[in-house]
Amino acid sequence: MSKWSREEDELFETAIAQLNFLSLDHLFQHIAWKMPRKTLSEIKQHFFILVEDLHLIESNAVPLPNYKTCGNKTIGHPRKRRVPWNSEEHKLFLEGPEKYGKGDWKSISRYCVVTRTPSQVASHAQKYFISLHRKSKSHIFAVQE
Repeated sequence: MSKWSREEDELFETAIAQLNFLSLDHLFQHIAWKMPRKTLSEIKQHFFILVEDLHLIESNAVPLPNYKTCGNKTIGHPRKRRVPWNSEEHKLFLEGPEKYGKGDWKSISRYCVVTRTPSQVASHAQKYFISLHRKSKSHIFAVQE
């Protein structure tokens, strides 16, 4: 199997993420079309290695690296504890349910509001939706008066 460059990996992952495929064969053919330097066999093998890696990561069999620092450069965001949500976090939170559905707090935390844990996102959502419900009730009463 040939070595994959970082650019090829990114192209490969983007092709998977952007495609709503009906079958794995359809997916592999699509990727092969976008990556003419790779054989169909190499693409299939690379795909199944990626699936296995994801399985190991999701099952916590592989410890995740510490993303807080890399040398002198910060590349990750530490989670906040008992700190009020800022407007940017709330804006990112509002995008989450649209992308991942109301209730998928783990994905919203992982991909939208990376500075908060799934529990913190769920708690924020509960408070936010209660607040919306109260505001809509008070608006109804104000209109009726």
